Amino acid sequence: MSSDTPDASDLFQESLDAGEISPGSAALLNGLSTRINRTMAAPVVKPTVTEQTQLCMLIDNSPSMEFNDNDRAVIEGHNLVVNSLIGARAVNSIESLTILLNHSKLYTRHITGSEEQFRWSNLKAAPRLDRKGFIAGSGTPLYDRCLETLGSVIARTKWWEETYGIQTRSVTLLMTDGVNNEGRSTAADVAKVVKDMLAMEKHKIFFMGLQLDNEDFQKIGTEMGIPANCIDVVERDPRAIRSRFQLFSQSASAIASGGIKAAS
Repeated sequence: MSSDTPDASDLFQESLDAGEISPGSAALLNGLSTRINRTMAAPVVKPTVTEQTQLCMLIDNSPSMEFNDNDRAVIEGHNLVVNSLIGARAVNSIESLTILLNHSKLYTRHITGSEEQFRWSNLKAAPRLDRKGFIAGSGTPLYDRCLETLGSVIARTKWWEETYGIQTRSVTLLMTDGVNNEGRSTAADVAKVVKDMLAMEKHKIFFMGLQLDNEDFQKIGTEMGIPANCIDVVERDPRAIRSRFQLFSQSASAIASGGIKAAS
């Protein structure tokens, strides 16, 4: 495998051969490899760090997010995480990827200037979101997009390790304000991948649900295999949302600096 052209299907096979992911997870993720490959641009120069942290955020941009200006709070929270970590000691060893629940090529081009999908990049080049065109789609393909997000993390961490021999960890936030109502994947599918990732003891996965009606986000997160202490149900209040993103930022910073293990 060339370091210039990382391929997710090859990386999933290597992870399977190494016993890091199960055959069930490999089968699920291979079906998403084409989309995941679009996130996998290689770094421009060979890194000089000895440890690497992958920061990934799945952000809900469905129409219901406009309620009470919560889209603004989530955008500000996302940007707060990026800006806070840029000030961290380990900033040069952090890569970042943002994935939107509802893909929008127009919005991504608006943010990046050219790309139709966000890609892994050095944190200093990470996109900052804004409200112009942010809301997209009409559904909540939560499980499909969670699998895509987690698959991108697995592939990227494996690529860093196999290509450069760099010890790599990850911290991921999955956030939504609604239950899954679109797509083919199930919570059990997500749980298979989450189980494998947590067993590697280098991945930390958080789930944030913004309460709208009577959604049981604690149950949804549990069904996806997220540990209870990593599930957060947040009232739909802009201040509460920003506060939770701040807490996630602190956890991500601690993991990136080596202050806590990803799986702790």
